[in-house]
Amino acid sequence: MKLKLFLVAALFAAAASHTTIASAGQLDDIKAAGALNCGVLTNSPPLGFQDPNTREPSGYEIDLCGMFAEYIGVKPKLTPVSPQTRMAELTQGRVDILASLLSYSKERAEQVDFSGAYIAEDFNFVVLDASDIKSVDDLSDQRIGLVKGSVLIPLTEKRLPDARVLSFETSAASFLALQQGKVKATVYRYSEGKAVQRNAGDDIKGLRFLDEPLLSMPSGFAFRKGSPELVKAADEFLASIEKNGEGQKLYDKWLGKDSDLKATRKFDFGKPQKTWFAN
Repeated sequence: MKLKLFLVAALFAAAASHTTIASAGQLDDIKAAGALNCGVLTNSPPLGFQDPNTREPSGYEIDLCGMFAEYIGVKPKLTPVSPQTRMAELTQGRVDILASLLSYSKERAEQVDFSGAYIAEDFNFVVLDASDIKSVDDLSDQRIGLVKGSVLIPLTEKRLPDARVLSFETSAASFLALQQGKVKATVYRYSEGKAVQRNAGDDIKGLRFLDEPLLSMPSGFAFRKGSPELVKAADEFLASIEKNGEGQKLYDKWLGKDSDLKATRKFDFGKPQKTWFAN
């Protein structure tokens, strides 16, 4: 009996030791390889998009990934991912880190490790400027277009139980449905909605953001579960750019005073908030 208990204890100790070595080894492996493989979006300007001139990924999150890579002493490697595939790309080891607008949720926190936030934006209902819709409550019996699988769907259904939510494969398809009058509203991050409106050109119907936000949701780097050294390094990096002003410069370049969005930063880089896991 004692021998069995000893063997069981030994197995647990070995498993714990292996987990510790594996988690610490992820940062070591990245440094040994000399590159940080970042999963990034290429269809969400200005946060991540394909530069039309260079055909290379560009944007807020792309710059941020490069800055973090430099902080840990390696070069960035950019791997395009989609909202539908990004979690699998990370958990299956095809990328080291996600910098892809992955918003915090309890469900996701069970699958990946998050850093502190590097962006937080309001999500608002958006209607055509000429629409008779004046407030969110006016959408109670209307059609609302959202991207299939989005976390915004259950939140919209909770806020507007009498509305009819129509699912689309892409944000572009939802935008087109709004322009064609097939839906009365969609939901955008502030930066996303402004970028969509700008990039669509002068021929589109103007958009208007309704005042009441559906939610404010922060995003941060995501790592494979059991990555304490990487999370620590990312949080230290984010705290450093908050302190030295480089974070504000980055924000101003893509979202703030130096961009056409003129947004105001309402978050601290790397600062955790308990409300992030409320959804």
